[in-house]
Amino acid sequence: MADADLVLEGGGVKGSGLVGAVTALTEHSDPYEFHRIAGTSAGAIVAGFLASGISAGQVKDIMDQLDFSRFEDRAGLLKHVPGLDDVSGLLIHEGLFAGEFMHTWISATMAAHGIHTWGDLKDDDPGSALPPEQQYRLVVIVSDVSRGLMLRLPWDYKPLLGIDPDKIPVADAIRASASIPFFFRPWQMPADSAVTSHDHIVCVDGGLLSNYPLSIFDRQDGKDSRWPTLGVKLSGQTTIRTDDWSPDSDNLALAKSLLGTMMSAHDSAYVDDPQATSRTIFVDTSPYQATDFHLTPADKTTLFTKGVGSGNKFLTTWDWAKWKSGDFNL
Repeated sequence: MADADLVLEGGGVKGSGLVGAVTALTEHSDPYEFHRIAGTSAGAIVAGFLASGISAGQVKDIMDQLDFSRFEDRAGLLKHVPGLDDVSGLLIHEGLFAGEFMHTWISATMAAHGIHTWGDLKDDDPGSALPPEQQYRLVVIVSDVSRGLMLRLPWDYKPLLGIDPDKIPVADAIRASASIPFFFRPWQMPADSAVTSHDHIVCVDGGLLSNYPLSIFDRQDGKDSRWPTLGVKLSGQTTIRTDDWSPDSDNLALAKSLLGTMMSAHDSAYVDDPQATSRTIFVDTSPYQATDFHLTPADKTTLFTKGVGSGNKFLTTWDWAKWKSGDFNL
């Protein structure tokens, strides 16, 4: 059994690609066991399930059975009026979809495996370089748009929100991390007004500030790591995007392109670092879009298969001993 920490990039409905890569790692001849997992958006969903003790095979089944179109849960008085439902969603609720189904689905899936609050995910690890208040099996990246901050939950609940994470539902943070702007309503997260000046903050997709937080578990004390942190990105190994907005596109396409630019720019230079790319599994998920809520079963199979293939390719060259020595040309 090989030990590792894991970081999963956000990618909307393309999470099956993440599951495929994780499957390759866990079904390797020397299978990986993940001690801590971090993720953003779709990566946070898959990470949350894995941290709950759900196997990669079970996560695949869960994703296969999910009808993503149920994420399109419009709400309000105008939801049955064609055209006006989108207008009311954006202008009144700041998002096309309520996100209630997504939250319920995440919460129920984790609850079925005994995970409710962050207290259920505490990790008693005496050998960890992390302080006790950061010892959890899961970390979720969320964008606090009230104050322009990146939140690493549950780590930042107490210092930046003034609340005890062990009493907060894990599904709340994952739903917040997956709140794609314009598509899902922002998540209002409770806070101590003595810390934040308000009794809540407004949160959206963590990918706005860091869609791929690969360094989150890297030691900062100068000592050797006990095991590697591996990552999975839902793109080919390139910084060139092929789905950019053009003058002939509509406003929604422009909004999606702006989001894509913001969500990729923060981590792009960092991911071009050989130290990062050499421990990253790149899953080319083109031509699928993060907001394609009408994926077919065949689409999910294709994404999963691409993930498995990319994971297996990575494993043919990955060498932890060489990486530690500074040889990143794997």
